[in-house]
Amino acid sequence: MDKKQIAIYFTSGVEKLGLHLSTLQLNQLEIYLAELIRWNNKINLTGLREPRDIIIKNFLDSLTPLCFLSPDKNSNWIDIGSGAGFPGLPLKIAAPALNMTLVEPNQKKVAFLHHMIGVLNLDNVSVRNERIGQLAKNNREKSYELLLTRALSQKEVIAKGTSLVREGGQLLFFQAKTTKKGWEGILKHYPLIELSRIESLLLPFSKDPRTLVFLRVLKKGDTKHPEKD
Repeated sequence: MDKKQIAIYFTSGVEKLGLHLSTLQLNQLEIYLAELIRWNNKINLTGLREPRDIIIKNFLDSLTPLCFLSPDKNSNWIDIGSGAGFPGLPLKIAAPALNMTLVEPNQKKVAFLHHMIGVLNLDNVSVRNERIGQLAKNNREKSYELLLTRALSQKEVIAKGTSLVREGGQLLFFQAKTTKKGWEGILKHYPLIELSRIESLLLPFSKDPRTLVFLRVLKKGDTKHPEKD
């Protein structure tokens, strides 16, 4: 793909998601892609090699939460297992008022994240070179309105990451397919976590399904609401 085709894919893909980004934001996504491909020749940031696949399965996929969420100004979000920055950095680009924390244990990927934050001149983005267990142990404050992950298992994140999220805040999991019954089975072991909603869509230019699972962190003493079918 040449630069013109890449620009068209980003512009059309964002529109297909029902989102609106400025020329500056679209340019930032294009720069991000170019740097990702360049760095990927040296270190393994993504197993995808074709720009089209990277745009769809990394960038556009990362933006899908904004189809269902409208973050408040200065909201604190945290991306666990960020890797090359997905979904946290595309979300930060699309919603600049967010305070975003990227958590990644791999030092080489952390170097790439710092590089991209500088190249894109992004404010209010921090990178933690830790695993989720270390972070939860070292950070006792319930600092975040939303915890996201595309990389880690549900049980690990719920068990170790819930302490990072404020009461009334949410955990968000990216999955291909899932069932309400399966989540009910998991959450019966966590009395202070309830299933909020499950949203499904197809990624632009693709028949690949994307399911977003939203969980809510309850206050102590609250009881779970029965989930609606």
